[in-house]
Amino acid sequence: MLEFEYQCPIIEVSIPSLEREVDMSGKVRKLYRVEVFFNGRKHYVLRRHGDFQNLHRKLKKILMLPEFPSKRNPHLRTKPMDQRKQELELYIQEILQQNEAVPQDLLEFLQIRHFRSMSKADSTDCELIQQCVVAFSKDPFFLGTYSGLPDVVVNGVLEGLYPKDVRAIIQKDTKSACVM
Repeated sequence: MLEFEYQCPIIEVSIPSLEREVDMSGKVRKLYRVEVFFNGRKHYVLRRHGDFQNLHRKLKKILMLPEFPSKRNPHLRTKPMDQRKQELELYIQEILQQNEAVPQDLLEFLQIRHFRSMSKADSTDCELIQQCVVAFSKDPFFLGTYSGLPDVVVNGVLEGLYPKDVRAIIQKDTKSACVM
């Protein structure tokens, strides 16, 4: 019997860039492009710095969190945007790594749906069920539906794999097998 190792879904988060948005009043707002790779799919959400702060406030009520990155540098009035972007990315990654179950507020923040959160202890109880997807009652290759027309797919594959003299022998054998 084959054994399969079940791996629970992994969420990968990165903040590769900043985008600018102009609101109705003409004010320019900077948005972080948060890219989320989950369950084989990649999507992104745009978040302001205040959205990250609100998430931190919600999560600190239920979790032990890493320190939230400040907006200011002790030596400068503000931090460069690239440095803030990297710190926020690291902050989200640390939350994902430190907690066994992914908090619902974080899933909503990242706009992830259909996530079955399970603890690391539960992951050993997971089973991967192997099921037959397509089944034939008889092998379609031996059903004897030879029509006399050339099979272009088989001929193309044979032409690519074998020289002409070997191919002629194989074709004779397949015709006799189909007649049976």
